[in-house]
Amino acid sequence: MLNNRLKNGLLCTLLIASSSVFLSADEIKLKPNRDYIVTETRPNNIVLIDAKEKKVANTCKIDERFSPGGIVLAPNNKYAFVIGGYGEEIGGYDITTCKKVFHANLTKDNIKGQTLAGLAVSEDSKKVYTIYNRTKMETDRYTVLSPMFSSFNVSDGVNAKPVTSFKIPRQMTLISVAKDGTIYGIGSALYTINPKTKEVKVAKKILNWGKKDYSDPDSAGNYILGQQQGDFSTLYYAEKYDKEGKDIGWYWGVTSVDLNTNKIEQFEFTDYETLMFTIMRSPVDRNIAFGSLNDLTKFDLKNKKVLKRVVLDHTYYSVAFSLDAKKVYLGSCLNDIAIYSADKLEKLGNVYLPGDMGSAALQVFHNN
Repeated sequence: MLNNRLKNGLLCTLLIASSSVFLSADEIKLKPNRDYIVTETRPNNIVLIDAKEKKVANTCKIDERFSPGGIVLAPNNKYAFVIGGYGEEIGGYDITTCKKVFHANLTKDNIKGQTLAGLAVSEDSKKVYTIYNRTKMETDRYTVLSPMFSSFNVSDGVNAKPVTSFKIPRQMTLISVAKDGTIYGIGSALYTINPKTKEVKVAKKILNWGKKDYSDPDSAGNYILGQQQGDFSTLYYAEKYDKEGKDIGWYWGVTSVDLNTNKIEQFEFTDYETLMFTIMRSPVDRNIAFGSLNDLTKFDLKNKKVLKRVVLDHTYYSVAFSLDAKKVYLGSCLNDIAIYSADKLEKLGNVYLPGDMGSAALQVFHNN
């Protein structure tokens, strides 16, 4: 096990998985009254974790190559969809039987389609949504084309073709779906996407936001988090100036959508004093949020306070919650998931996985 803190949060040292042998079950039965975590690990696994017992419940070997590690769980908590083949394909699998239920190629003929983390599933679990960049691969040149949004029917199975496709703005990296079916995308702005009308509208500016006494923010969204918890939040940081235009500090902020109510917020909440890759707001109290990378920090957003910070054993890119908000799960980067109490940030244990997660985020659901 790796015990030293990784000072450079952009690099992960390969941690060899434990010697335990993980076998894929023909079918497993979910146990009641517990959280389950779904993630992806190298070289080609979807892993189902029993968070209560802190152990792997099922491992599915999949056809798609692990790259870049995007994974999303359908709201029915039955199917997991992964981005594979260096972002050119999407696969869908039943997490209890490992049966492949869906596959789509984003590349067609000499038009290469690739996505980093632009994947979401409709609230009724019947449609898969994706955003992706396109390049025309010609004999003597590459021609960059407009990026696209596409919608697929899950019922179309392993040879699915888009039922809707249209152009979208550049630099969009993440999408998520609200309870009422509204699709949100984030990149250089926060957008709403309507597959029926093919309209893409700016819901909140990020780049070129024109905020007085602030620089333009720097924002990045690379991890699929929060649909089960009703949160779609992306960090940004910006420089603040005094009346004379002199720098008075850098601040972390969040562009956030409550997926239960569609409320959009954008505000600064703390000094830029620690590096974070992801943040998630509590599903019970949206004033409380947790951010992660080399440390785990608990924030009071309303009062702009750091409530507690603990140094982690190693870098964890992704933070996620139990649905009752009593536990915090940390993953991505290496081959273990760390579990902390949400109130005092006390470490409750680790779950070790068959292979490292790389950039794959955590998807959490509660089985009643």
